[in-house]
Amino acid sequence: MTFDLSPLLSPESIAIIGVSKSPTRIGGRLLKYLSKHGYTGHLALVNPKYEELNGIRCYPNISNIPVPIDCALIAVPEKNVLSVLNDCADNNVRAAVVFSSGFAETGSYGKKEQQKIKELARTKNLRICGPNCIGLINFNRHTALSFSQLLEIDALIPGSIGFISQSGALGGSLVNRAMDKNIGLSYFISSGNEADIEVSDFIKYLVLHDENTKVIAAVIEGFKDGSKFVEAAEIALRHQKPIIVLKIGETEAGKKATASHTGSLAGSNSVIDAVFNQKGVIRVQNYDELFQTASLFSKGQIPKGNRVGILTSTGGGGIIMADYYTKLGLSVPEPSRKTKKLVSKEISSFGQIANPFDLTGQLFNDPEMFGRCMKLFAEDCNFDIIQVNVSMVAGESSEKRGLQIIEAAKGTSKPVVTWWAAGGLSEPGIKILNNSEITLFRSPERCATAVKALVDYGQILGKGPVTKYRDDRPDRSAFLGRVKNILDTGCKSLSEHRSKTLLKQYGIPVTREKVTKSSLEAARFAEEIGFPVVLKIDSPDIIHKSEADAVRLGVNSKDETVRIYEEIIENVKTYNPKAKINGVLVQEMIQGGTEVIVGMSQDLQFGPTIAFGLGGVFVEVLKDISLRVVPLSNSDAERMIRETKGYQILKGVRGKNRSDIEAVVDVLLRISRLAEDWKDSISEIDINPLIVFDQGHGIKALDALVVLKQNDNVD
Repeated sequence: MTFDLSPLLSPESIAIIGVSKSPTRIGGRLLKYLSKHGYTGHLALVNPKYEELNGIRCYPNISNIPVPIDCALIAVPEKNVLSVLNDCADNNVRAAVVFSSGFAETGSYGKKEQQKIKELARTKNLRICGPNCIGLINFNRHTALSFSQLLEIDALIPGSIGFISQSGALGGSLVNRAMDKNIGLSYFISSGNEADIEVSDFIKYLVLHDENTKVIAAVIEGFKDGSKFVEAAEIALRHQKPIIVLKIGETEAGKKATASHTGSLAGSNSVIDAVFNQKGVIRVQNYDELFQTASLFSKGQIPKGNRVGILTSTGGGGIIMADYYTKLGLSVPEPSRKTKKLVSKEISSFGQIANPFDLTGQLFNDPEMFGRCMKLFAEDCNFDIIQVNVSMVAGESSEKRGLQIIEAAKGTSKPVVTWWAAGGLSEPGIKILNNSEITLFRSPERCATAVKALVDYGQILGKGPVTKYRDDRPDRSAFLGRVKNILDTGCKSLSEHRSKTLLKQYGIPVTREKVTKSSLEAARFAEEIGFPVVLKIDSPDIIHKSEADAVRLGVNSKDETVRIYEEIIENVKTYNPKAKINGVLVQEMIQGGTEVIVGMSQDLQFGPTIAFGLGGVFVEVLKDISLRVVPLSNSDAERMIRETKGYQILKGVRGKNRSDIEAVVDVLLRISRLAEDWKDSISEIDINPLIVFDQGHGIKALDALVVLKQNDNVD
């Protein structure tokens, strides 16, 4: 569902409820800033203390206003908020901003009061921003629905970046920094506690319904509903409106502060990274990077590749940028033969024309050379992005350099970025670039990081529409019924054999095996499948079989099978006398191949999450795991495998054959389907190990565990 947020974001009429004549109070600031920044719609004031303020009539109640109101700004104490919202809804007000604090961020009582706001919004169709927010600003329509002192600025700078922040005070500070850098915005939205409208709702609206917004930047503490954010991110990717996020609350201390601040769950940082990676969301690490990256994206030029051409007036600066780009995985190729020929004709004094191309001290003798060389680099088919480094150019000369860069960039469809290394003496030129379509960076690291994000986004767009894995079996209803019977055990988890039976239903190969009820049956089956074999306890109550000393590898004879069977049963009875014992599992012993781990767990915010990694030291020591939320696409599964350090082993190293990577991709897609089908029933899936054979020979699950959700009915 997409809310109509136009009454909130572009109101034709506004009422300030709780207006004050004091410019230091919230109600007074709202009136001051609406007037200061030129709101042109109808403005009504509500406070029984006054008859008029600043020549604007003041009404005792919202019901007394004779014209329809799009948006009410509610600046009253917490205890009065609910009754005021009810009055607004009863008088057909379409949206409200609640600035008051004292709700979910304060504890259990505040959460109950906030729940009442949420229920009112739903039942009475009143869209509410907040509570505990500082409001919002529409820069293109000069509408300031906020009391933040950032509005002391002389004039709002309109632009195409929609900025949403769950933290109001921090968000207002960042807007001020953006304005200082002449970065224009379409909106600033402080979402606060999000009793009604969440970050995801605002993103979805700006993507679908606001032509002025080309890029969305956000400061996010946590997600109320992870699935809504995933949906919004997918919509944004389809409409090619990038989302740049500063996600805060990574550490345990940060998560605790987040919970006390907005009542949100901060979530697993690794899962959030996976979601962002999967859905094309750009994650930044600090607030300066947030707006500088968003500014670069807002220019609308997405590179076709990752090849950077560096034109520099400082040799050291060129080396710095080349190092940064190379470490980030971007290419710094040589100029084309054509470019080298043209440059050498024009500037014969250069002995070598390379990338980075250092113009050296020649610039002092021929300042116009900069623009000519930059045009040649921009036209070079070997480059997808043009990086311009500027060093110490002072005063009027810096203005000329800035204008040369702007002029040379005209007509190119390639992104042009600038790193200006000097300080205050170059301010005139820096100011010119800040007012242009060229993105200027003062830090080489931030410049390279932003360009890398732009390249990554371009590569995601270049892959085209994502196709999800589909299960088209004609007897799907009967199939789900069979799976339900497997899951419906009344236990907390499935035994190994039952877990593998579930995997087989989804087409995942497992070992040949049988649950045997006696030592003689075990010996007969072992002889049937051939020695050596593996014996394990099969019990839903023994999750870690090695701890119960209930697993044996390499059993080589019938007599040994009989003896070990009895040992395993006795060990389990000693370890857990109450354990339910189905029997002893006799299975074929697999040798060779590469061990990997495939699993699924439930993330509190984003639901079923698939994990992949190589076994042994890669998982236990290096934590070499890749994650994605369901449903997976084929490209998601491929990227999961490629981004692990163990991928090189699967590809084949030091004479080792290439593993059947395509079979691993298939397993990941099937586990995704299983997890999506039974997300309300299964808590965890663990296939460990999954053996990957040589290319063309497939995979096989040697061990598996399925943990069920408790107190849920299996549907």
